[in-house]
Amino acid sequence: MVRVSNFLVGFLNLLSLLLGLAAIAMSLYFFLSGGDTKCQRFLQTPLLIIGLFVSVVSLTGLVGSCCRVNFLLVLYLIVVFFMILGLLAFTVFLFMVTNTRVAAALDKTKTMDFSHWMENNFVKGQQWNDIKNCLQESRFCSRIHSPAGSASQFYKKNLNPIQDGCCKPPKECGFRYQNATFWTAPEKGQAAADSDCKTWSNQQQKLCYDCNSCKRGFLSNIKKEWRQLVIFNLCLLLLMICTYTFGCCAKNNNRRDNKFRGYYHT
Repeated sequence: MVRVSNFLVGFLNLLSLLLGLAAIAMSLYFFLSGGDTKCQRFLQTPLLIIGLFVSVVSLTGLVGSCCRVNFLLVLYLIVVFFMILGLLAFTVFLFMVTNTRVAAALDKTKTMDFSHWMENNFVKGQQWNDIKNCLQESRFCSRIHSPAGSASQFYKKNLNPIQDGCCKPPKECGFRYQNATFWTAPEKGQAAADSDCKTWSNQQQKLCYDCNSCKRGFLSNIKKEWRQLVIFNLCLLLLMICTYTFGCCAKNNNRRDNKFRGYYHT
């Protein structure tokens, strides 16, 4: 008779195995379809590595629990234990980076008041160039569809932080609205001596992708998503702890069953 803990470990690992195979399939899809954009090339390798890792670990736990192979189950539990520690450390790191009381505010000469780590790893040098190219290739700003109207009507649109910072000139610049991605400079000159006012371009490949407002919007969006990721990680952490606990029970079940079989055959 299949023990409950063995069944639960097997079932949970079957689900994670399917997720791992889905990640591998998505990576192969990007590769076979050409992977022409930087976004696809950026995702292709991590998806493949994560998919292979999750698949191997899940298969180990599945075989160890369902086929009563205690060696594989012990190996699986060791890996899961270190995964729990790693996920816990990663969750604490995300909380520290996204918490405004923890992240030190930058002075006004900096790009924005987020932590130095986020600034250095997202909006400086080559890192920002890769993100900018990804936004350009995906035609991110072309998704803003707006009928002819006034600038006030456009500003009432529910733009996300990236669209607000990257797809239009800052409001204080005084540009006149023509359509969602075309603005004309005021006849008397720019209303504010903001560097972003000079950086704005009506060319679809430029727009305000090099503006500080675009970088602020991107970091604001990252911060919001990472806060949600903290909650997701806590739920995942709870699930992994439960899986580890069930795995320990399944290991003990396997040991007792193996002893029983050995005693029976003798």
